[in-house]
Amino acid sequence: MKSALLTILLLSPALSAQTLVVRPYVQPGTNATLAQPESKRILWLTDQVPGEFSVEVTGENLPARIVAPERVKLDFAPPKAAGKPTESEQHYFKYTATIDRLPFDQAITYRVKMAGKEIGSGTFRTTASAGKPIRFVMVGDLANGDAAQDAVAVQIAKVEPAFVVALGDIVYPTGRVSQYQDHFWRTYNPISGPSLMASIPFHVVLGNHDVDTHNLTESPDVLGAYHFFQAPANGPGEGPWSTPIGTSPAAATFRQSVGSSYPSLGAYSFDNGPAHFLILDDSGYAKLDSPKMLEWIERDLTASRVPWKFVCIHAPAFHSSNEHYNEQKMRLLVPLFERCGADLVCSGHVHNYQRSLPMRFKPDSDKAQPGGLVNGSFTLDKVFDGATHTRPDGLIHLVAGGGGGTLYKGDLEKNAAIFQKQKPGNWVPYTAKFVADRHSFTVFELTSDRLLLRAIDATGQEIDRCVMTKPAP
Repeated sequence: MKSALLTILLLSPALSAQTLVVRPYVQPGTNATLAQPESKRILWLTDQVPGEFSVEVTGENLPARIVAPERVKLDFAPPKAAGKPTESEQHYFKYTATIDRLPFDQAITYRVKMAGKEIGSGTFRTTASAGKPIRFVMVGDLANGDAAQDAVAVQIAKVEPAFVVALGDIVYPTGRVSQYQDHFWRTYNPISGPSLMASIPFHVVLGNHDVDTHNLTESPDVLGAYHFFQAPANGPGEGPWSTPIGTSPAAATFRQSVGSSYPSLGAYSFDNGPAHFLILDDSGYAKLDSPKMLEWIERDLTASRVPWKFVCIHAPAFHSSNEHYNEQKMRLLVPLFERCGADLVCSGHVHNYQRSLPMRFKPDSDKAQPGGLVNGSFTLDKVFDGATHTRPDGLIHLVAGGGGGTLYKGDLEKNAAIFQKQKPGNWVPYTAKFVADRHSFTVFELTSDRLLLRAIDATGQEIDRCVMTKPAP
């Protein structure tokens, strides 16, 4: 397959001898709650020929203005790993324009210009104010360069979400900047044609393929997510839950290049309309049971007064696939999520679609067993059906990992028979929906008292529908 980076360089217009490498796209701003002023960020990449850029911003009830971007130089040497083919060096300028003081509930148009010539534009929705309805998408395991991710992206565009929550494993195989060039931008933000990210911000969860390879000295362009995505810096700060990057000169360069994205992407939260979203990196290194982290999670969830609360992680606490089954450390935090009023725990990692019954779980121990299992007692709400009975008693656990990675197909009945025999005290029939033969994503439509969840496959077919309700405020 021809390098997507080469294709971009061939197709991109040369503007005053400068080449656009990644088209302008929108990202979340600095605001986390509805009490803070709304902001968004516009990012793009070029080669290292300097240019003078400006961003024109217009919107209803918003005076037109011009925003100047900040520029960061990105230089990546090839990996040092022995036995690999020699790669080319990578050299970019990354531009970031922060648009602040935006009104809620508005459509905002931006135009990025260089020397008066437009190189990119888009129209995005600002955050919905309290009580206003929202529509958004959750999808994980997105980009390995195959056609399935393109089909999913087309269907996501059709439902017109205000934003996307990307549930980890954004780029395969190891989250490098070069792999974004080969596998990611061509689908979600191509240099020409329709672009999801030109108008739809992605809130990202870090997955194992994004961060497990984190030796910056050996491979300077790893941890690409930190270069390309933004999050409000309202988390607990750096700690034993953060991606370990060390103290080498390469780590110092990385910190300077990504700014507040490290460590913010690992733990943050945000509000939009009637919903609160808690984002956690649950990778193997992340010590989420650290007292400071547990205190921050509890404070974050209990402080929110919106009707709906989502916890977004990568590796699920509960699912019914063979793949990754023993990775159960997040089960230890489930009682905390329940106590703090969460409604759903949403994840990827397992490459299919699964929805649990509403359930409550009490671990037998505060530590996982050798091998990763966490046994405990289950209470299932078998009355809830998401159609006639719509008020769940317990947390619903959702797996939406069908965004583009190779599917984990399996069979629920066969898996259940194995789990019940081989893992007593660890699995019960908690899975209400299991669709493993197709790629998919999940779209949510929320009001203050009603949540509609629909899983959509890569052809646009609805494969699951579930309604949850709350007493009217």
